[in-house]
Amino acid sequence: VKNLRLKTMHPREARGAGYARAIAMEHYQDEDYYLQIDSHTLFAKNWDKLCIDQHKKAQEISKNNKVILSYFPLPYHVESNNKISYVTKDKDKPAYPTKQEPSLNRRNEWTAKRLEYSDRQRKMPEQSSTVLAGFIFTTGNIVKEVPYDPEISFFGEEICFAMRAWTRGWDIYSPSYKIVYHFYVRGGYKRIWKDSRYRVESWVDIEQRSKEKQMRVLCGIEQGIFGAGNVRTLQEYEELCGQNFKEFYGIDFD
Repeated sequence: VKNLRLKTMHPREARGAGYARAIAMEHYQDEDYYLQIDSHTLFAKNWDKLCIDQHKKAQEISKNNKVILSYFPLPYHVESNNKISYVTKDKDKPAYPTKQEPSLNRRNEWTAKRLEYSDRQRKMPEQSSTVLAGFIFTTGNIVKEVPYDPEISFFGEEICFAMRAWTRGWDIYSPSYKIVYHFYVRGGYKRIWKDSRYRVESWVDIEQRSKEKQMRVLCGIEQGIFGAGNVRTLQEYEELCGQNFKEFYGIDFD
């Protein structure tokens, strides 16, 4: 297929979403835009036009050309007869666009929570303080400025990427239109952390190494391309998203 670049690997080589996304970024060849999705994604009609339009509006609102468009994709479900249905009522996964900010799940792992738009009727993008890895749309130069960290496996990849981007001058906005849909509840489908038949390294070890890297990134210990930028400070990002990373990790540098 024209313009398609494909990388295949044996399941034993898999090390999580961050590793896969880092490999995917290696295929970038100076295209105007960068789109990141999960494999189990469906698209709304005219999704590409919606992405570009919302991205340009976000640039105008923020007065910044460096804008990342990202949000929770809307939910869909696959029935037992393989028929696809769009979820309309789910208290945890709304069937309309929302904003997001960093939060912790029950296992104290970094994730994100949904926030309502200040005005859903305006159909304008609104600022968020983290990204959702299942949908990121932005200009192609993000690949060179904020390459994905292959050592961060799953939980935590989003807040680390968001912090690194934001401190390098990128603003994060959430689109107000239905653009993509995500298959959240995949009962019976295998997940990397449960299917260990082929993997050489255990998921426990991969996650432990990932969490150690997240701590270094979010506490300002990690330097270079996988650490914080120098356009805005890490402390300013903490203020934006209402978090104190050193306090969370129990680190005192005084």
